[in-house]
Amino acid sequence: MFNTIPANLPILYFLAVGHCIMGLLAARVAKRKGYNLSLWLIWGLIGGTVAFVTASRLKPKTDVF
Repeated sequence: MFNTIPANLPILYFLAVGHCIMGLLAARVAKRKGYNLSLWLIWGLIGGTVAFVTASRLKPKTDVF
């Protein structure tokens, strides 16, 4: 049972990097819509895909689009 963790480390790293990339994309989308970048970086790195979906559904604060 404990031998499976080292065998799955590459997969876990891949998923963790993907999670962080989705979080960074969420922060970028929120920033373009006029929201606080620092807050969304933290929320994005914790929330990942959920943060990205939330940021993409936000209404723009400014007339960027």
